[in-house]
Amino acid sequence: MWHSPHKPLLQIASALFTGFLLYLSFSKLELWFAALPALLLLMHIREGLFWLLSGFFFFFFSLRCASISAVEFGGLSPLLFYPLFSALALLLGLYQFYAPLVLWKTFLGRLPLALPVAFVLFELLRSHFPYGGFPWLVMGALSVYLPVVKDSLLYLNVYWQSLFLLWSVQLLLYRKLEWLAGLWSVLIFLGLFALWEKGKRLEKAERVKVSLVQTAVPQEDKLHREAFRNHAPHILSLVEQAVGLGVDLVVLPESALHFFYSDEEDPHNVRLRELSLKTPILVGLVDLREGVRPYNSAYLLKGGVEVAHYDKVKLFPVGEYLPWPFGFLKRLIPAVGGVDYVRGERLEPLAYGKMSIATPICFEVAYHSLVKKLSERANLLVVLTNDGWFRDSDCTHQHYLWARVRALENGKYLLWVNNSGDTGVIDLYGRVLSKMPYMKRGVSLHEVPLLP
Repeated sequence: MWHSPHKPLLQIASALFTGFLLYLSFSKLELWFAALPALLLLMHIREGLFWLLSGFFFFFFSLRCASISAVEFGGLSPLLFYPLFSALALLLGLYQFYAPLVLWKTFLGRLPLALPVAFVLFELLRSHFPYGGFPWLVMGALSVYLPVVKDSLLYLNVYWQSLFLLWSVQLLLYRKLEWLAGLWSVLIFLGLFALWEKGKRLEKAERVKVSLVQTAVPQEDKLHREAFRNHAPHILSLVEQAVGLGVDLVVLPESALHFFYSDEEDPHNVRLRELSLKTPILVGLVDLREGVRPYNSAYLLKGGVEVAHYDKVKLFPVGEYLPWPFGFLKRLIPAVGGVDYVRGERLEPLAYGKMSIATPICFEVAYHSLVKKLSERANLLVVLTNDGWFRDSDCTHQHYLWARVRALENGKYLLWVNNSGDTGVIDLYGRVLSKMPYMKRGVSLHEVPLLP
């Protein structure tokens, strides 16, 4: 087939099919098993054009939900967005698919099992460079759907899982069934040992009661200060309700309220601090310091004052700052105009009483090394986020998938506290114990163990 005069057309059609299958595996439909035929095709058809276009279609379909934030909320014309977005998808296809294939063919072509190694090396590189990296749509994240194997993430991070997944596909393709059985035996053994270790940790764990507040403020209101302010009375009444449940901690999402943290005269800020007289409150707020330098932060309040705070370290390009040479976008996208956010400098959990809380904010949950370091001295993971920028789309699902991965990697309970939806609890086995419906404002009550 690949030697026919229509080879380019066949490659394009096959690449479209392959990229779409990969997209389905990361989509809201959770058809994770669609990755198997897609990866089999990639490992079988080791042609540059096929790999490049497969990557292009995969990223195009998977990330097209970015149009919601850019066009609907950012004010960018679709006529400008889609050419720019297509160029980005092509660059990602070059980076993640075409480059590792060329590297393998040039230096390692006689070692078939080195192709997965090259692919995962570029997953690692993409997760750190450029502009702090884009650790999204990593193949190993699909291991959360595999019983027992997923628990091996406690010892093997998501990139090792990518490598084992790709090796498994190659061994299946070459019918090396003994090697394949050996590889999966290692994964299952590690998973079973991790299950035993987690069980021992749970036996000794202290438990706390937490109340999570899903604020459900429409993104269009968040972009207008007065409209955002109108939601504050109801949100604070929910906080009061949560405090009244006699819990050890109340949690609100990223940028939960309209005021800056340092605006101590705002009556809603005063009320929030009053409520913390009874119960510790963890809340995401923006603050202005040193004049007009904005920070995206998580504040732990108790007794009406700040106990500790965490400033977001990994800022999201375009959304929170514009790296060189993209400053011109401020003139094209009203929502990203103005002053860039300032990155934090410390990776430390927030401590109060017996709780030590790691608080990655929004996109930070995608960074393995950041969450690992932040949670080293923590006994609870709490992700504060606002996925209202992407509505109830594939992007929101892909974000939530990272939360399950991090719970498994760190062997801790994870509280997902989102403005728009899915607020709830993920246990140390990566299981979703509870989550609130999309854009339903309310309070949920949970008892969770503290796991060092």
